[in-house]
Amino acid sequence: MLKTLMQREVSGQCERGFCPFETREERDAYQLAHIRQTVAHARANSGFYRQFLRWPEGLPQSFADLQRLPFTWPEDLARNDPPLIAAPRNQVARMVTLESSGTTGAPKRIAFSDGDLENTIDYFQRGMSQFTHAGDRVGIAFPATQSGSIGQGLFEATRRLKATPLTAPDVSSADAMLAWLRTEHPDVLFGLPVPFFAAARLSLSDGGLVPHPRAILISADHACEAIISGLESMWGTSVFNHWGMTETGYGGALECVCHDGLHVRETDLYLEIVDPLTGTVLPEGTYGEITITTLRREVLPLIRYRTGDLGRLVDESCTCGNVSRRLYGPDGRLLTALELPEGGRLTRGALDEALFATDGVTDYAATLVHDDIGQTILQLNVASIATAQKDGLEQSILKQLQRLPAFKQATGLGHLSLDLKQADEALLPHKSKRVPVRQNCRSKTKAVLFDLDGTLAHTLPAVHAAVNCARAFVGRPPVSEDLVARLLGGGAFRLICTIAEHLGETIKEEEQKVQLDHYLASYPMMEEQMARLYPDVVPVLQRLTEEAYRVVVVTNKCQRDAEALVRRLGLSAFLDAIVGKTPTLSSKPRPDLLLMACRHVSLAVGECLFVGDGPEDWSAAQRLTMPALLIKRSKIEREILPVPYVAEEIMEGRVIESLKDLMAYLKN
Repeated sequence: MLKTLMQREVSGQCERGFCPFETREERDAYQLAHIRQTVAHARANSGFYRQFLRWPEGLPQSFADLQRLPFTWPEDLARNDPPLIAAPRNQVARMVTLESSGTTGAPKRIAFSDGDLENTIDYFQRGMSQFTHAGDRVGIAFPATQSGSIGQGLFEATRRLKATPLTAPDVSSADAMLAWLRTEHPDVLFGLPVPFFAAARLSLSDGGLVPHPRAILISADHACEAIISGLESMWGTSVFNHWGMTETGYGGALECVCHDGLHVRETDLYLEIVDPLTGTVLPEGTYGEITITTLRREVLPLIRYRTGDLGRLVDESCTCGNVSRRLYGPDGRLLTALELPEGGRLTRGALDEALFATDGVTDYAATLVHDDIGQTILQLNVASIATAQKDGLEQSILKQLQRLPAFKQATGLGHLSLDLKQADEALLPHKSKRVPVRQNCRSKTKAVLFDLDGTLAHTLPAVHAAVNCARAFVGRPPVSEDLVARLLGGGAFRLICTIAEHLGETIKEEEQKVQLDHYLASYPMMEEQMARLYPDVVPVLQRLTEEAYRVVVVTNKCQRDAEALVRRLGLSAFLDAIVGKTPTLSSKPRPDLLLMACRHVSLAVGECLFVGDGPEDWSAAQRLTMPALLIKRSKIEREILPVPYVAEEIMEGRVIESLKDLMAYLKN
């Protein structure tokens, strides 16, 4: 089907931009068919996707059905256990390792087949064709020496357009970039926005030839309006913005000649915008987290992958004739904003607009430091062109920052100070992504996440009573509380089946359903009558609150039931959030709920400590390399995990007998 669409595009491209679809109906039919193929391929060949035992078969029949499937997280790629790869190793043509933007996260490894790479080159060719002509000299400022790299893909796409590809030998300094541009005189440029911006400012200050490329495509980093308008005015060029990541197969969404949003690569990606804190799919045009499902990926299919990038989608026809959805933003990432004292926030987008709008500034690095005496300092290392007046530049930067309400308020109240340094070069070395960094000189743990049942709340008697009510309803004898305690984990249905298996009972599917229905009907009343807090809970939560720790409950209970129990037990005043099970968030030992808790308090995984009572709690934390403690509320050892995982060996010193031991752990 796609081949026919591409052949049709050759004659229709001038009328419809670079999209192979003529109508939304054609696009939707193509995408839904390929989503089904992706799901079937992943379920059959990926150990990771096979692990979801209760994943409904035969989905999706509609786009709405996709919302019933679980998310895939960057942490799943980093851990790769079970492996996500869905093809034999001999089909892997390129493996890309991406370092985590955090301090302790494992790198992600993303694999591509020859077919996957060919699809990317084809996309590059279609996108480039709107501003690249036969005979053009095309400057590629991405590394292009390695086969299968983004630079190599652009090189091949340029060649297919009968243009001349020119690869930059050195893009590490603005001087080298500018020298290359002055030598090669490219008509079209591809690269990162900040190096081009630095070269542009340098070109206007040193008296040399000013480049005038006809078009520039910027990618792989956020480009604020100050950079885009600056490039267009300094070089008299037209700038095309592109969003993509290695997980999308490099290409993701690209501006057309109308410059009204980025057209999504819908031959290879299906995008959803979800609420970052609930996972709920948001209405069209609403700002949220970009989530992708790959459509033709052979080696590493991704289903509902949470990118961490923020944007919004609009499904309206563009003036260019392209019927693909348009992505606006993406102009931010989760957990990259700098949290200021008294609740203010500095985003990368706000800092970019302020600093790159300052005359002479070419690059910067920002670090927010909380020192060991309680002071908060914004450290800025600012690069500029050599002719910039250093004293005047500092005043100009401060003036721009004062236009940011959060900065102005925090500094005005004396809660934030500025430490500004000026670099000697026009471009700074950035370790990974060009994002603001938080540095905490005080205790690394800033939030404590608690399991609910068995950790804060003693609910075992309620579970035991509900189990025996359900068994009595079908004529089964009661079981002991000790047996229920040993077999807990994985929800009511699994508990019912595991008890029957343990006792050697033959239980048919119809009886399983009857027991489950009766259990679910009786449990809320039992919980209301029997659930209670452990004696050490309130004193410890009070201490945590007094010492400014964030506190979140993370539970496999459904969200509504968790909120009701927390209210009934009087815990609401101590909590920053409650994160419970929803249809799109997998239970522990999957890490979904812990990741969502981190987002609720805007903290990295390593800044949180999880306290639970069962092996599924420990395993969920280990999957994120999140620090964890296990509390032993009972002498009874749990026998099972909710899904067939094996929890890593519990480290010495990570088992506590009381929550009071938690405070000692935090101090040490």
